[in-house]
Amino acid sequence: MDKTLRVVLLDDELLALAYLRTLCDSIPGIEVVKAFNDPVIFLSEIKNLAFDFCISDIVMPSLTGLEVAQELKSVPIIFTTAHNEYAADAFDIEAIDYLRKPVQRERLVRAIEKVQIHIEQLKSQATWTVNTNKGKLSIQQSHIVSFSTDTYDRRDKLLLLENGDQFVVKNKSFDQLLQELDAVSFIRISKSELISIDFIQGYQGDFVISKLRNEEGKYREFNLSENYRKSFLEVFQQMLQNL
Repeated sequence: MDKTLRVVLLDDELLALAYLRTLCDSIPGIEVVKAFNDPVIFLSEIKNLAFDFCISDIVMPSLTGLEVAQELKSVPIIFTTAHNEYAADAFDIEAIDYLRKPVQRERLVRAIEKVQIHIEQLKSQATWTVNTNKGKLSIQQSHIVSFSTDTYDRRDKLLLLENGDQFVVKNKSFDQLLQELDAVSFIRISKSELISIDFIQGYQGDFVISKLRNEEGKYREFNLSENYRKSFLEVFQQMLQNL
């Protein structure tokens, strides 16, 4: 896996749930956020959960997995079931995959790879509309390298794109930027800078080395402050583990 994917598991059968969790724990790059044996409880807690996809049984007593998927909306879902008759319904609601029980590890790995591809496709297509010094712009999130306070007004942020273009984003705090963008893909490295994880190549001393080259052909560096070093190193170590 390119980076850790967070999953929530749902199955009313405790043995099946435990088996599925064991399988997921054995796959590098997968973090089980929580496992539920009751879909009603799962849906009641969903607002407090941060996860990338769900693996769910279909036949459950209170709500079916198909009904749960409708509540999840855009969250990718993999179905597991012992019943063939639900396959067509599962794909009608655009499930990522449909696995027969007992789930085989190799088959689960392939399904999760489909999830990763799906998420990356959505990410590359995702746009962000914001007010800038050049008017309202729609920007592809995957092209954003960094934000900084290197502006006349500290309430504004200087946005740097992959192609070297720069725009002043009007009246946005770093917290607001993280809420509006894919927060998992960005990390604060100093009081005045926020950088995309996708553009981090390494670090040396008090500098984060990016994949972006300057006009002299050298890799562009960003300041890494002591207050943010610990959180940065944790993310960087996770990046190395997922290579």
